[in-house]
Amino acid sequence: MTGFGDVEHRFASREASYAPFAPGVIDETGDAGASGLLQSVDHVAVCVPAGELDGLVRRYLQVFGFDKIFEERIVVGSQAMDSKVVQSSSGNVTFTILEPDTTRAPGQIDEFVANHDGAGVQHLAFLTADIAAAVRDCTDRGVRFLTTPDAYYDALSGRLGSADLPVDTLRELNILADRDSFGEMLQIFTESTHPRRTLFWELIERRGAQTFGSNNIKALYEAVERRRAADQHAGS
Repeated sequence: MTGFGDVEHRFASREASYAPFAPGVIDETGDAGASGLLQSVDHVAVCVPAGELDGLVRRYLQVFGFDKIFEERIVVGSQAMDSKVVQSSSGNVTFTILEPDTTRAPGQIDEFVANHDGAGVQHLAFLTADIAAAVRDCTDRGVRFLTTPDAYYDALSGRLGSADLPVDTLRELNILADRDSFGEMLQIFTESTHPRRTLFWELIERRGAQTFGSNNIKALYEAVERRRAADQHAGS
């Protein structure tokens, strides 16, 4: 069944959660569990061209029986994007769908759509109960994570208050922190190894939080701007 872009959805039945995913079709190799630290797929982030968000959301609601559980408009500097989240009734499948506002300056979503030549999966987020241990374990296995400017952590306490993990630990591991009315969320993104830079991975630990870290997008943007301004001042 078609989903978005060239993505197709396939329905599968498994006798047990530990059974092979598609025996005889897909060969599973290696240890995909990062020492048991990665529990499940938290969500799949999808980028679509401008004008396709609402139609795709309706499709998941009407055809797949999903529910719309969250929506927001994210404004970051001169850029903007709209996001809507749909989820299966079981709660096991969640799509975060993002659409660029083409009346604003081009941003990450515009770049993805251009490089991917249409709608597609931007990243998969894996749920973990111990993100610090998961980051260290994945790093030891050769995974490369994005770094975060120090200015982000300098402003973190003022934005978030007291975080569950010490700021020094977050800074050391480049972990981002956010909070909503339900609790705290910790997340980190990998570098993209795709030739077109159109796919990456996320680790996420939910300590009650039910949203997806949009405040981190803004905080990172502001941190980069502060760092750029400081560099310009130092060079003048």
